[in-house]
Amino acid sequence: MIRAEHKKWAHLVFDIYLNRIIRKDFQNFYLIGDIPEFDNQKGLIITPNHFSWWDGFFIYYIMKKFSSRDLYIMMLEDQLKRYSFFKKLGAFSINQQHPKSIIESINYASTLIRSDSYLVIYPQGEIEPYEKRPLTLKEGLNKIIEKTEIETDILPVSFKIHHSNQRKPFLYSTFGIPISATEVHRDFKLFDDNFNNTILKLDSDFQTAKKISVFEK
Repeated sequence: MIRAEHKKWAHLVFDIYLNRIIRKDFQNFYLIGDIPEFDNQKGLIITPNHFSWWDGFFIYYIMKKFSSRDLYIMMLEDQLKRYSFFKKLGAFSINQQHPKSIIESINYASTLIRSDSYLVIYPQGEIEPYEKRPLTLKEGLNKIIEKTEIETDILPVSFKIHHSNQRKPFLYSTFGIPISATEVHRDFKLFDDNFNNTILKLDSDFQTAKKISVFEK
């Protein structure tokens, strides 16, 4: 398993690069609704939808604007070997072909859940078309929750790329309702419903609801 190792210089370089490519490729980046208030006494697991190559960049970018916590994100091992620079930004690996590696990654992930960090898990487990409804979630999240020693919130977040009459598409995002990890472990359907409803809410609200430009934050 490849472990994460945050490097300040890597963040400085990547922040400049990411800011440039997102502004280059998107007309604007809007947050629908408000950013949740993070409880600094709790751990935090963020669960974005997974529909594009961009997804890890999106969550890194928006959380940099609204939180000082350190990111940790699970990546497929073959991808992290190919893009090893990402481990210096908080990425660690999982090899889904080897059961022992899966257990090791789950155990490691549980140690990263602290009040000064957040863990990103894609509950779909793989990229799926954005339009698919409902999305089918895997319950690997529960395996991590079982081993978490700190009180933790699970927070869905959805992203949507929207093409209009502009040359570049718009990017929209909204956060769901935080649910305690204890409740999720007791009834995974609560999380499943919250995750899917967050995407449905973004679909219905992205053009009409209150929004702020993430670019201007």
